[in-house]
Amino acid sequence: MTPLLAGVRVVALDFGGHGLSEHRNTYRYADYARDLTTLLDSLDLDGVTVAGHSLGGYVALAAAATRDERIRAVLAIDVKSDWSDEDAALAERSRSGAQRVDPDRGALLDRLARSVAPTELTAAELESLGERSLEQAEGGLRFRWDRRVLATEPVEPFGFLAQVTCPVHVLAGAESTVMPPERARAFAAAIPGATVEIADGAGHHVELDAPELVARRILELARTR
Repeated sequence: MTPLLAGVRVVALDFGGHGLSEHRNTYRYADYARDLTTLLDSLDLDGVTVAGHSLGGYVALAAAATRDERIRAVLAIDVKSDWSDEDAALAERSRSGAQRVDPDRGALLDRLARSVAPTELTAAELESLGERSLEQAEGGLRFRWDRRVLATEPVEPFGFLAQVTCPVHVLAGAESTVMPPERARAFAAAIPGATVEIADGAGHHVELDAPELVARRILELARTR
């Protein structure tokens, strides 16, 4: 965690099928929104600022669109806003996919590093990511996350963005291919009162490329009344 957030209560959520959470049968956006609201219920949280990257930003905004008053503000980081034929094909291929077992831990770590390219991770960062992403399996190791999470519904944010009434800051990487600057501006324009920022030198993983910037924006939104 960046030092800027020292002393701030930060709760990191692993959606179902991701990170250390258990796999399940369905991975619809409504399921992910329920993950978020269940977390708020279980920890009795209110007046929270939700920072979400990519899918997380999409889900945070979808939950905010329901007028859940516990969500005070949203930092939406490099959120996908379109749905292509290639996206649909990947979703179809992933419906019955399973993670491949590999006896070589280094090879899996290398795949993790490539998954966030061109962001460069330090050895310690990559090792930390591996601890959360890999699990033992017969014959070696495999990625912990459920491949079926890629079998998503079509991305259709413009159907609900106008219903989001809490403060929103859209933060996109200038070098991102997921949310290029022109899409980020159109996305923010669809949310009443939202602001938009393009992070120079950052790609899709803005939280890795510009962690101090992300931390500052979280703190600023947390002070929003």
